[in-house]
Amino acid sequence: MLRLFIGLSVFFTYLLMVMGNIVTTTGSGLACPDWPLCYGTVIPPRQLNIWLEWSHRLLGGTTGFLVLASVITAWFTKAPREQRLLTTTALGLLGVGVVFGGVIVLIEAPLLQGALHLLVISFHIMLSTVIFTLMILAFKSTSSAPAKQEESFYPALLAIVFLQVFIGIFVRYGKASLACPDFPLCRGALFPDLVDFKVTIHFLHRLMATLIFLLATGYFVKALMAKKDTFNASVTFGLVLTQATFGVEIVWTGMFLPFIVLHGATGFFTLAWLVYRSSPYLLGLISRPAPAQA
Repeated sequence: MLRLFIGLSVFFTYLLMVMGNIVTTTGSGLACPDWPLCYGTVIPPRQLNIWLEWSHRLLGGTTGFLVLASVITAWFTKAPREQRLLTTTALGLLGVGVVFGGVIVLIEAPLLQGALHLLVISFHIMLSTVIFTLMILAFKSTSSAPAKQEESFYPALLAIVFLQVFIGIFVRYGKASLACPDFPLCRGALFPDLVDFKVTIHFLHRLMATLIFLLATGYFVKALMAKKDTFNASVTFGLVLTQATFGVEIVWTGMFLPFIVLHGATGFFTLAWLVYRSSPYLLGLISRPAPAQA
């Protein structure tokens, strides 16, 4: 039962993150002017942007219920320490996100402009990413199979991808997605003049994407030659390649909405895959006993 609740929590958290990307991309974040209801009711006016935001809230409520059920089940069944720790921490962070989101809606526009808007969006996405990671680790810890240490490549790549997610937030919501309107060059140059923040952060995002692609490609080739870990290496390479392709299409099409959504969805899935592959190492850090006091 615990594995079922945690697995559903992971799935719905992923859907919540993808839906959140759709809501912010379409500018529907304040379509419901009140909270926790929408226009004072559970059946708001039939308008696309309103129902996008309301569906996002309903999805968030479902996710919250599943995480809560995971926590209750973990403590009631006296599950191992790391499962209780991971699920309880995720629930606490989810509560912070819900309260923070409600406050933002109630105080409305003043905090949704300029740098503060970027800060709010960044906080929500990074919080969701951490919750997502915790629940994936909790799911992995419920496996009856003994944890096998994966290649050290995956934790290293995961750390870089986490940083890339953070940079990508600034690119997307700092309105820097088209700061370099061409590809593979940037403003007609291989190394553009970093004239402002938008160009700088966009170019940094491209450099990080190139690094991730080269690392995934190199490991893929190495795995094929050594005939070791070929399946995992192939999946990793395929996800990174797909993610990069959607990123390029966003530039080439001038921010075509489907590519923006697919870019985010693939990115979140890639992150989930790397967390899962890195879970033996990460769970080892969590379960490692504290050093004895002198």
